[in-house]
Amino acid sequence: MDLFLATLTGALEPLNILVLAAGVMLGIVIGAIPGLTVNMAVALAVPFTLTMGLTQSLFLLLGIYGAGIYGGSVSAILINAPGTPASAATSADGYALAKQGMAGKALKMAIYASVYGGLFSTLVLVVLAPQIAALALRFGPPEMAALLLFSLTVVGVLSGGSMAKGLFSAALGLGLATIGADPMVGVPRFTFGSFELYDGLAYIPLLIGLFAVAEMFAQAERSFTGTATALTLEGDADRNRVTRADWKVSWFAIVRSGFLGVFIGVLPGLGATIATFLGYAEAKRASKRPERFGKGAIEGVAAAESANNAVTGAAMVPLLALSIPGDSVTAILLGAFLIQGVTPGPLIFQTNPEVPYTVYIGLILSNLMIAAVAWFAIRPMMLVLRIPKTVLYPIILMICVAGSFAIRNSVFDVYVMIGAGIVGYVLQIFAVPVAPLLIAFILGPPFEEALRQALVGSEGSVVVFFTEPIALFFMVLTAIAVWVTARRARRGGMPLEG
Repeated sequence: MDLFLATLTGALEPLNILVLAAGVMLGIVIGAIPGLTVNMAVALAVPFTLTMGLTQSLFLLLGIYGAGIYGGSVSAILINAPGTPASAATSADGYALAKQGMAGKALKMAIYASVYGGLFSTLVLVVLAPQIAALALRFGPPEMAALLLFSLTVVGVLSGGSMAKGLFSAALGLGLATIGADPMVGVPRFTFGSFELYDGLAYIPLLIGLFAVAEMFAQAERSFTGTATALTLEGDADRNRVTRADWKVSWFAIVRSGFLGVFIGVLPGLGATIATFLGYAEAKRASKRPERFGKGAIEGVAAAESANNAVTGAAMVPLLALSIPGDSVTAILLGAFLIQGVTPGPLIFQTNPEVPYTVYIGLILSNLMIAAVAWFAIRPMMLVLRIPKTVLYPIILMICVAGSFAIRNSVFDVYVMIGAGIVGYVLQIFAVPVAPLLIAFILGPPFEEALRQALVGSEGSVVVFFTEPIALFFMVLTAIAVWVTARRARRGGMPLEG
């Protein structure tokens, strides 16, 4: 306790708080700009920590990390352009609420859910870091493949009104994910001799195209026919409050998604994007009004934001306890630790106990600061809705082009964005959901790699998925999910055909 109080006293020095505030504001801004990822922001900030002390450097990077994940929800809600891949699920209901004049409600719920997810995962980090990290180490290729197979079953949940259309969308996503070098032997697949396709399709341009560009195409068409939806700030102020009824339908989704986000966060290599789709899918599966999802369900926003922010603290568990990064951002943070002369791992709790305490305090303070900064920024952020569409959409398009180009400094990625926008627009016309495509595209490569590694290790025998306890657990969950989805389809809750 004495060491904790001493660390807390040092952490609360004005300069440290100022650095943390700068990191939070920078993270929100970068997170809200489509194409500028949290990974990029944290990586660019690392050189600035060379002249800082340990506390200041951690506060800056942790502030950017947590705030960047939240910031993606801002553009997802206001303009249907997820600032980060982890906010893609948020746009489904957040943007629908914005079109109904309830952008304020969606933004507020995003703040509440994000802060809860961040604080809950920090609590788990403080209490259970070594134990959870030890469990994560038990996930080999069979366990990871079974987990990702279970994750892919959310396609049935997210397929909207038609299972056939949802499966078609997922199959398209898996097909796009196979483009590029084979993950095991490096042989090019579906590249057609193009060097740009050797590394596969970048998911940031794909994400931007499927959501932002497709929405601009759709809005342009509606304006030509006089049916465009105008986003305004006008209306009853009560409609932009988070009411008791909203909390009633959202609180359990927030709590459940917090647990899911923590679980995904401690497993190395998965990250916030998978967590947010799992949280959203579970909220829809458990909802008494699943037909509302995608049309303005406030619990959809709550579930997605709680899940993706719960990853932030959880991803620090394997980093601190085992020196294994939980996701790409914590891999960058590992480098920042090493720059400061600190080596994470089991001994850090004995040799440098002030470091874990500094991380705990930094995560708690950054989440509280996110709440304060985001709350006071709601009205300024909503002013984007006052910009005429003839001005707003060209600005958004320029940001999308810049963001897509900045990923790899490649004009080819801009073409990918435009192509994805056309695909997303066509899918909208035929009422084919985009979420299964994106889920399958993201989960496809790690699933293929884990599956093939497991089969190589078992000499081609699938028995390995039923003899390992953890893998068997997820295979059973997958079978149950398929059975429940098919049963719902037979009862008329979801037609098998479009």
